[in-house]
Amino acid sequence: MSLQPVEATLIAASVSAVVSTFAVIVTHLLTRKRDRVHRIWDRRADAYVEVVRSARTMASGRRDVLRSKELPSGSLDSGSDQRTMLLTEARLDLFGSEEVKALHRVRLECFKSYVMALIEWRDMSTIPNAQKEPAGQRDIARKWAMVERRIEEFNAADDALVETIKREAIFRKPKRRGWARLAFWRD
Repeated sequence: MSLQPVEATLIAASVSAVVSTFAVIVTHLLTRKRDRVHRIWDRRADAYVEVVRSARTMASGRRDVLRSKELPSGSLDSGSDQRTMLLTEARLDLFGSEEVKALHRVRLECFKSYVMALIEWRDMSTIPNAQKEPAGQRDIARKWAMVERRIEEFNAADDALVETIKREAIFRKPKRRGWARLAFWRD
């Protein structure tokens, strides 16, 4: 029993329809996965940009404190309000890598230590008798030395965090495996 031309045409059309449907589904799934990865990276990058901006702004403020030996007059990070900071924290928790999140926690601890040392120095230096007595002056100098150490720690934490973010932001094409090596699968 041989195939009639009509039957052969119908079989060929059916096979073509199945193959093209399969190709469309596979293409859709691969595109959806790639788009999801890109969206996640975009959100991670937004959080990282805000963290780096904050680190640089606050580093500038710390340099001013070291230079002038005066407390900052405004916010420690004048470009960011509380809502923005909380939003950045949430983005970092959701999209940041574990290494960046750990370094950010270290940075926050350094920030707290720095602020506490700065407050202790300010409180000690505002006592009228402490400025006049030699023992009081030594205490003020000791508190200032603590502020300087906290600033060094904070700078080191900022530097480590920014360098890690920079390393993660290097764009490399991943190595292709299997069928992806073929020319028609490349981007």
